[in-house]
Amino acid sequence: MKRSRPSRSTTSTACPFCGEAEVIAIDEGGGSRQTYTEDCAVCCRPRVVHVEPGDEPGEVRVWLERGE
Repeated sequence: MKRSRPSRSTTSTACPFCGEAEVIAIDEGGGSRQTYTEDCAVCCRPRVVHVEPGDEPGEVRVWLERGE
């Protein structure tokens, strides 16, 4: 699931495994493009978090995909 929001330190998105909505913290000091693996707090399965610039200035796009 992809989400675009104005730049902020958290966003909400759904886990690609269990579908549970969860708040994801975004490290705004981590660069404009970030990719890292984080376990779901509900089902504990790994998912890859992607953060990249959005279409508008100050906007970020965050999406999750299943990790291995």
